[in-house]
Amino acid sequence: MSLIQITVDDDVRARADAAFARNGITTPMAMKMMVTQVANEGRTPFDGVFTGRAAAELAENVRRDMVYAEAQELGLIPDDAGDALHIPDDVLAALGISPDEVGQ
Repeated sequence: MSLIQITVDDDVRARADAAFARNGITTPMAMKMMVTQVANEGRTPFDGVFTGRAAAELAENVRRDMVYAEAQELGLIPDDAGDALHIPDDVLAALGISPDEVGQ
């Protein structure tokens, strides 16, 4: 067995819990169902979403935001840091990511 962990805001978790509860399942059950379905079908709900010019721009923004959040989780950037659109080069280096990979 493998463990997958994510961190989300308490409000996001509460709203997700409420939505899944309407279907009689918990958030962890829903996540397990989704990962199992993706593995079985070999495709994700996001397939095709990140194609084309606007989608590529969105994908870059999502990737940058994810890297920024990861850097915050690792304590490389304080939670109250200023510009979320720019990740310092030393932080990117610590994460093993080039500035080009996050659109900088």
